[in-house]
Amino acid sequence: MNEVTVKVDSSVHAPSLSRSRLAPMKPTLGARYDDVVLVVSELVSNSVRHGSSEGIDIKVTNRNGSVRVEVTDDGPGFDANAPRGEGLGLTIVERLADRWGMQDAGQKFTVWAELSVEMA
Repeated sequence: MNEVTVKVDSSVHAPSLSRSRLAPMKPTLGARYDDVVLVVSELVSNSVRHGSSEGIDIKVTNRNGSVRVEVTDDGPGFDANAPRGEGLGLTIVERLADRWGMQDAGQKFTVWAELSVEMA
């Protein structure tokens, strides 16, 4: 499977539910599966903590040796250069991802990350 799209309620169960929905991608992600799952978990956790309560959209796409994670909610977003709190979520994302960033689309805010994956 090369793509998973899921919507979860913004709740304490969202990170684990998001992780479990990625299981069908395990064969295509190989050794990077755990890294991708951790990135999704951290971004969804941030969305639960700092986003709104309307729900979270997660999209994970594996194409051409790169996997892209997108986590979208309708929260206010954040400034990547602002001082961070005590959590390590974005630090983990920075270390595991080749690139990451954010996109503000007015009513929706997306944090994305891209990780290289060896082609089988």
